[in-house]
Amino acid sequence: MTDEERLRHLLRTAVQRTAVPSPSRNLWPLIVSRSEAPRGWSWLDLSLAAVVAIALLMYPGRLWLLAYHL
Repeated sequence: MTDEERLRHLLRTAVQRTAVPSPSRNLWPLIVSRSEAPRGWSWLDLSLAAVVAIALLMYPGRLWLLAYHL
């Protein structure tokens, strides 16, 4: 028995087969509908925009730093 055959045998004995070989339902339509759904503004997006606006009002000289990162 070669090393590859021995390794294959050990892996097959260590890892048991699953009871259900296929998914219980088709998941592809769910993925497509999520990718085509319109995206909206989240609370995180709005809060980051507010923080940037406030920071620019407080420190207008730092506009170059924001422009650099965009």
